Amino acid sequence: MKIAIVTTSYPESPGDAAGNFVEAEARALAEQGHDVYVLSPFRRTHDEPRLHHVRVAGSWLFGWPGALERLKQAPWRAPGALAFAASVRAALARLGPLDSVIAHWIVPCAWPSAIGHRPLTVVAHGSDVRLLSTLPRAVSRRMLTQLLSQGASFRCVSETLRRELVELCPEVADHSRVAPCLLSVGGAPTRVRARAELDVHQRLVVFVGRLVPGKRLDLGLSASQLLPDVQVVVVGDGPELADLRRRHPSVRFVGKLTHPETLRWIAAADLLISASLDEGAPTAVREAIALGVDVVACPSGDLAAWAPNEPLLWVTRKPH
Repeated sequence: MKIAIVTTSYPESPGDAAGNFVEAEARALAEQGHDVYVLSPFRRTHDEPRLHHVRVAGSWLFGWPGALERLKQAPWRAPGALAFAASVRAALARLGPLDSVIAHWIVPCAWPSAIGHRPLTVVAHGSDVRLLSTLPRAVSRRMLTQLLSQGASFRCVSETLRRELVELCPEVADHSRVAPCLLSVGGAPTRVRARAELDVHQRLVVFVGRLVPGKRLDLGLSASQLLPDVQVVVVGDGPELADLRRRHPSVRFVGKLTHPETLRWIAAADLLISASLDEGAPTAVREAIALGVDVVACPSGDLAAWAPNEPLLWVTRKPH
């Protein structure tokens, strides 16, 4: 099969943590024998067997630490969404007949970029559903019904997100399913090796993610420092870095790391904390569990539903 994947988040270089779950899906499809074309705003220096990269416009809007944050910093970037959509539509036309199109994020990857392509699978992650929820209900419903009328189906990373989409557009119920994105934790070191490589000798608490308000890092860091005799490390970067450093001087901020380096810190940890309430199926939480690391998290997405069957996952009560 000839498959196109449309995304605004993808590793800009080997090992880049951004969009690694999209890359994991692309690689899995290529390994199954499909010819996969990834359309993203980021330049990749080389292709792989059956995995091809097609650069489209919009790099000035999309990228770390996320389109919404980049827009807040520089509103002039807004036309990048239109440029991206036009560039994607042109690239899809050049690729010719496709057996399948997968669009990660509803806006702008599915609507309006991939409308008209069948079959179209739309992957809803969380930020895109929240964006639709902020729009007038008539607008978000029209966008979703337009996708459905073109034969689109929705793959939601959590049941919570699926229910939110159905509230916006009840017709989505019969054309949606739940499937968390693939993880890529192969090659991560053992706990003993990771702690030796990172020179960790005390209990380690780790936070992983973009340093933006939605991650609620300040709350999580304040809670972690109530624990006795722990080293607290934050892996990530973003607009809140300077303020978080000022408020939490005892915390070590190691910056934005490659995916393998991030996995090393997770593997070395005694505990990973996630304070976000906005994610469907938090990647860092799932990676920690896959590596055998305990997790304390706020009830984001489906985490509360997973907790009874996952001994490594502890979920706090939903705040009132």
